[in-house]
Amino acid sequence: MKAWSSLVACAAAGALSLLPQVALSDTEVVYADAGRNVFEVTVPDFWTLRVGGAREITPSDDDALRPIARVFGLSPELENGVWIGLMSPPQLRGLEDAKDYAQSLSGQLAKTTEITGTESREIAGYPAFVVEGTGRRDGRPVHFTAAVLELPRDRVVVGLTVLEKGYDTSALSDVNAILQSIRAR
Repeated sequence: MKAWSSLVACAAAGALSLLPQVALSDTEVVYADAGRNVFEVTVPDFWTLRVGGAREITPSDDDALRPIARVFGLSPELENGVWIGLMSPPQLRGLEDAKDYAQSLSGQLAKTTEITGTESREIAGYPAFVVEGTGRRDGRPVHFTAAVLELPRDRVVVGLTVLEKGYDTSALSDVNAILQSIRAR
């Protein structure tokens, strides 16, 4: 009997030692700009991260070039109509600077957009301003958000989320976890 309880105790200890590895299986990614680490974010397992560098684009309703900061694009490996973009434009120094910018992004997230609401709140422990709206992307109806988080040291994180009509709602817990994992560096 003593040998059996020792075996059970060893098996339980072995199983418990696996738990931290499972809990820490997500990947930490650091967003850097001009050699400075700005923020880190946790990417869940089975999500794809695509990194794009700084560039200039022309919004559909304008002929002028607009600078876009490096973007982290995240989406679940299984196509389900969910996309997240994270960036930290260096010209935005605080929440007040970034509010108009967040609202102006709707035209890049979707076509024929309508802003349905704005609000101030807290995300990941940082003051934030959130813009919500609807529109069409690649001909399909979407719901989008542009959230600006104010970081210390005069930086912000812009978190963009696009949800296509019929998206897999189970991905929302990962979307919220990604946004809540943002930490200033």
